[in-house]
Amino acid sequence: MSPDRSVLHLGLRRSPLEWRPELDAAAELGHAVYVHSDTGLGHTGLPDDRVAVFTRTESAEDVAARALRQARDGGHEPAAVLCWGDRYVDVAAKVAEALGLHGPSVAAAAVCLDKAAQRRALEPHGLNPRWRSGTTADELTAAVAELGLPLIFKLAHSSGGRGSAVIDEHTEPDGLVKLTSLNYEDSDAFLVEEFVDGSEHSVSGFVHRDEVVILAVSDKYLAPGELRTTTTIVPSALAPEQLARVHEAAERAVRAVGIETGGFHVDLRCSAEGPVVLEIGARLGGDLINSHLVPLATGGAAQPYRSLVETLTDGELPRPAPFVTTAAMHLLPVPADSDLSALLHRLTDHPAVRIAAEWPSPEDEVVVVVTAQDADAIPTILAELRQRTEHRGHMPGR
Repeated sequence: MSPDRSVLHLGLRRSPLEWRPELDAAAELGHAVYVHSDTGLGHTGLPDDRVAVFTRTESAEDVAARALRQARDGGHEPAAVLCWGDRYVDVAAKVAEALGLHGPSVAAAAVCLDKAAQRRALEPHGLNPRWRSGTTADELTAAVAELGLPLIFKLAHSSGGRGSAVIDEHTEPDGLVKLTSLNYEDSDAFLVEEFVDGSEHSVSGFVHRDEVVILAVSDKYLAPGELRTTTTIVPSALAPEQLARVHEAAERAVRAVGIETGGFHVDLRCSAEGPVVLEIGARLGGDLINSHLVPLATGGAAQPYRSLVETLTDGELPRPAPFVTTAAMHLLPVPADSDLSALLHRLTDHPAVRIAAEWPSPEDEVVVVVTAQDADAIPTILAELRQRTEHRGHMPGR
């Protein structure tokens, strides 16, 4: 390993619980860390000569040239380009290509940037729900009439469920179509998809030189009647035969969209007929799966962020590690009159809790709690944590 190599991160996740471990992973491997983002960078703690601002209107060639110049001025040679968020995937792929580095191909990034393109790529593999795409209220109305209810509305260029909504008999098409203003591309495109009944999961893995490695499958639980994930659990409680079908579906999906090198996540649902892919990302997913849950559940044997850097810099794919416990992430609402510091203290005092922190959410004020425990204990622990969010008295003892 050369000590003068650098890793460039494009963009930042919302929570430091996710972006800080990824920066630390590159630094622990001996690489100089640089961050370029279109959001504020002062809170990274990096010196001014390790950060820079870029915009999506800039050409990838200009971003690459600036990154190369900045790295070489610091005595480093770029070795990998990483990104947070789907809206940065295409820029990262183009910058990596311009610098001659490993990463998802520009073509694969373009497919992953566009949910309609993902559906077209998956169509021959039988991994899609029934779906239609469009750009107008009339096309939305026609899709609903053809597909029938219940349905899901999705933005074609979005991540993390932003702009998604359940379509029912009371839905106003004009109101939904207005949500396309939230697309991170300048686009009016949307998708309408069959609402698939079944359990929801996320697959975390890596690919390089035609080899796909799956580190973990997570179970996801949504708020009743909503599309928001409130609890994520690693490892999955799926039966072995179901888990095998999920692994196969995820691998086929990754190959279908053309991801060649790097991390990925595949979100899917297990219907009665088999796995149905919800979306594919040419990057590691969020919800603390890779920063906290996989490392906790494997006793530290699997470190996805570290493996991402190793895969991109040296082509060293990780090996799956056995799970020694169950790790979970819970999002809990914060009562309006709560003392946040006291609430976090109460939650951290629970013996199963490893982390309790603020969680940036565009909809509600919530806190995130990471726990490690036997899988059978999760319902009881979650009930106890919810009770502590409502507590107004003195700190409970251990």
